[in-house]
Amino acid sequence: MNGTELVTDVRGARETELSRLGSEKAVVAATDARLEPGPVLSAAARPLDGGAGTLAGWADGTDDERARTAFADVADDLADHRDAILDLDDAASAGGDVPYLVDELRTAATTPERVAAGLVAYPLVVERLLLQVINVLVNGGDRSDADVVREARAALQAIPEEGATLLDAVCVDDGDWVTAQTAATDAIGTAYDEYASRLEELGLDPKPVC
Repeated sequence: MNGTELVTDVRGARETELSRLGSEKAVVAATDARLEPGPVLSAAARPLDGGAGTLAGWADGTDDERARTAFADVADDLADHRDAILDLDDAASAGGDVPYLVDELRTAATTPERVAAGLVAYPLVVERLLLQVINVLVNGGDRSDADVVREARAALQAIPEEGATLLDAVCVDDGDWVTAQTAATDAIGTAYDEYASRLEELGLDPKPVC
């Protein structure tokens, strides 16, 4: 296996979950159906904040120079986009409950697991949420705000390729590849569990209506 194959396999294994995480219900779940600009922007900022903090901690705690640099650079980029989003509305906040996805990232112990969960699964999930945040903002006439979120989404979309390259460097045997793929699929599964449970609490079906 190589990094590109892992990313492809993870996308395939979690195709249904990723599709639903990219539906219009994603923002409803993330805001508890509060679709005003403040809550919507908070929904975008919160996972960026959690991801930035987690990756920064990993950068400080790894001896692998390549991974340390990648984690630190991505953490800084996520923090910059978080701050840009928070600057858009005084009501926006990165506070509140930590997303389940971020909690799952924090359970990753080895470098291959952290790369797969943090640089593959995490951006695959969050960029889908940001797409729906963009749609809500555009529909509400907040096109300039949508452009700021669009920049954050574009940055997230580029991360899995970087993660794939880094996995080629840090996975040294079949066991590393297995644990890495498990970490990525588990992280997406955890994000979907939160999405589904929040919608069910609102009396909504997480499955698409056909």
